Amino acid sequence: MEQYNVTGMSCAACSTRVEKAVSKVPGVTSCSVSLLTNSMGIEGTASPESIIKAVEDAGYGASKKGAAQNSTSPDVAAEEALKDRETPKLKKRLIASVGFLAVLMYISMGHMMWGWPLPNFLKDNHVAMGLI
Repeated sequence: MEQYNVTGMSCAACSTRVEKAVSKVPGVTSCSVSLLTNSMGIEGTASPESIIKAVEDAGYGASKKGAAQNSTSPDVAAEEALKDRETPKLKKRLIASVGFLAVLMYISMGHMMWGWPLPNFLKDNHVAMGLI
């Protein structure tokens, strides 16, 4: 089974379209496309050039796995584009939110639940507590 990297897919319809396009290539006996790993497995005698051309004609990018790639190739740029950049941002937001939550819980509930002292400017000042 030959393995290929496929770029540009974003949904199940995309992977189905690639699978149908490659299945029509003469010499392909079976084609399996994974959206999760952006990869494709091909069984058959078709040439890699014809398979890559079929994927490109379908509107997506393809390259053979394990082929020598330089750092300026579009496949490397596409793999770089797939890197997760959102998770670190979300972790920072979560940490900041938990920090603000701890302060807010101390001020709003600490004196009622655990008897923790409030700052003097908040004692018996319900308007300030409501605004916070």
